[in-house]
Amino acid sequence: MNDPGTLIAVSVILLYAVLGPVVLFGVYVLLDHLAGKAEKKPAPPKHPQNAALWTPEDVHSFLDRI
Repeated sequence: MNDPGTLIAVSVILLYAVLGPVVLFGVYVLLDHLAGKAEKKPAPPKHPQNAALWTPEDVHSFLDRI
């Protein structure tokens, strides 16, 4: 009735069904973490983006660029 081959096969299928998504999620998290380290951070702007906070030198350098 319950021969060992059938029990082993069912056990393996259940093991893959339960642990498969966990392993795939772990691989995804690992690759995402490794890709995050490779991304370069943008350099901070030389002057503040808010024009109300610009110094006279910032205004002159901006006007020289346009």
